[in-house]
Amino acid sequence: MKKTFFVALLATTLFACSTPAETKVEATTGTTSVTTEGPDVELMKKAAESWASGNWDAYLSCYADTAISVHNTWAVTTDTTVARKVSTYIDAFKKSREGMDGNVTINNSIYEVVTMADGSKYGHAWLNLSWKTKEGGTSKTLLFNSFTIKDGKLVTEWPIYDTKEFNKLLK
Repeated sequence: MKKTFFVALLATTLFACSTPAETKVEATTGTTSVTTEGPDVELMKKAAESWASGNWDAYLSCYADTAISVHNTWAVTTDTTVARKVSTYIDAFKKSREGMDGNVTINNSIYEVVTMADGSKYGHAWLNLSWKTKEGGTSKTLLFNSFTIKDGKLVTEWPIYDTKEFNKLLK
């Protein structure tokens, strides 16, 4: 009995210490699902990579013409000043690039799309970003972005990030 228990304990320990292989995450509850693959995930990746490389036409092609963005603010329906069209941010993005040496690097990322029972889709992206400054330094920040996705386009986005590293680029 002791040998059987020891073998079971050893096998459990070995399996618990092994590194699991990276797998596709897909969960379904009722008619709600979560996935980390597919065209909507690729759309978010394209938007992030286009932003990181400064390809503004490709970036804007990911968004509906009427898409809005709310940066670092808890938007409420009574405040109409915080939501802006995505396209209005391009000049600010270009201005911040003036302090960079090269492009933004996406070091690590996680993307997921949640499809609700009514068919509405919400995307989430967690990005670990870094870049070199023209003064020879490096900067980094974490960014979380939440999207609403409809008809193959991003229609809203809500990025949350620490602005201090970006503000340094504007000086």
